[in-house]
Amino acid sequence: MSNFFIDHYLKHNLRNEISELYISVAIKNFAFSMIAIFEPVYLYKLYDSLSIVFFYYLVSYIIYFFAVPFGAKAAAKYGFEHCIFYSIPFAILYFLALSQLPSYGFLVVFAIIFLVFYKVLFWPSYHTDFAHYSSKGYKGRELGILSLISTVVTIIGPVIGGIILSKFGFETLFMVVSIISLISAIPLFITREKFEPHIFSYKKAFQRFLKPYNQYKRKNSIAYFGYGEEMIAAIAWPIFVFLLIEKFYLIGLLMSIVILLASISCLYVGKLSDTLEKKGRRKLFFSSTIFYALTWFLRPFAGNWLGILLVDFVSKGLRPGIYYPLLTFVYTGGGNNRGFLKYTIFYEMSLTLGKTLVIFVALILALCLDGSDFFWFVLFGFTGLWTLIFLSAYKK
Repeated sequence: MSNFFIDHYLKHNLRNEISELYISVAIKNFAFSMIAIFEPVYLYKLYDSLSIVFFYYLVSYIIYFFAVPFGAKAAAKYGFEHCIFYSIPFAILYFLALSQLPSYGFLVVFAIIFLVFYKVLFWPSYHTDFAHYSSKGYKGRELGILSLISTVVTIIGPVIGGIILSKFGFETLFMVVSIISLISAIPLFITREKFEPHIFSYKKAFQRFLKPYNQYKRKNSIAYFGYGEEMIAAIAWPIFVFLLIEKFYLIGLLMSIVILLASISCLYVGKLSDTLEKKGRRKLFFSSTIFYALTWFLRPFAGNWLGILLVDFVSKGLRPGIYYPLLTFVYTGGGNNRGFLKYTIFYEMSLTLGKTLVIFVALILALCLDGSDFFWFVLFGFTGLWTLIFLSAYKK
């Protein structure tokens, strides 16, 4: 199996920094996969309100938008792998705060703060670390392999999370996720990080975002707004599934089956993003975006476990055709160490604004239509249309 991957997908030796990132992210993603689909359900059961759930995430993303350049300042000063390591305690504190919300409601404020600190420290450093250490000409393939490894190890995550929830409850699951998240920090320091500190300007980060120039193109910024659809996939879709099934172990099992069936596309599309000519990548991107958008219009009709399985499988199978071409460009757009970090923040600010806008619309829809079956048709239909914003990436 290893020779197959080397001969057909890598054809080069991975740098130690990328290998460490693969292992660390795989462990963390396994931990997060145990709770990811259940977190919004947990908040929904706690507050019994879609509006409150959307408001919770809206506040966190508004804060994150203005705070993310500070993550770049930290990465520029302390190093990428160090900041990824520093993010882990905040992830653990976040899960612990969530676990205690039923008893201490005021901890919701601290949960949001811990979540923002985790994201600020992790995402700029993660993207820049990959962009800096991945091999030129093989970034799409290495991204595909990273995603495949993470996907394979997270196949059993949802079903394990569902079983733990059914047997022991949310507090135990949050504790297990916290322990595994802590373990994910270990691989980051197998190799000593080679890093030269430098200064990152908070003000210039906003200048690049508000007045794009050179590689910081407005059309790309708008295309990254398309990532807003992730918020509906991560928040509203799990709640929709829960309202239909209401059994945690079955929800976890379905999600694990979906990940298993869709995992092969991670590797295949990653290789395509490297080997196809620009015109071919454009066709792959356009067709994936169009068909993926259409799956959102089908979601309200997924009235049972089989419908959920089919529509989620198709959507997850199509998603890499959108994300990999975009991320490959992100990881080549910076040009050098400092340029990678600058472009990463441009990318993060753009997608965060897109996510914020989508959550805001979802909140308005929930306030107006909550309790109505029409709500899901409107929300998922809106998300399908929003997904088409990705197409502006290839606008001339």
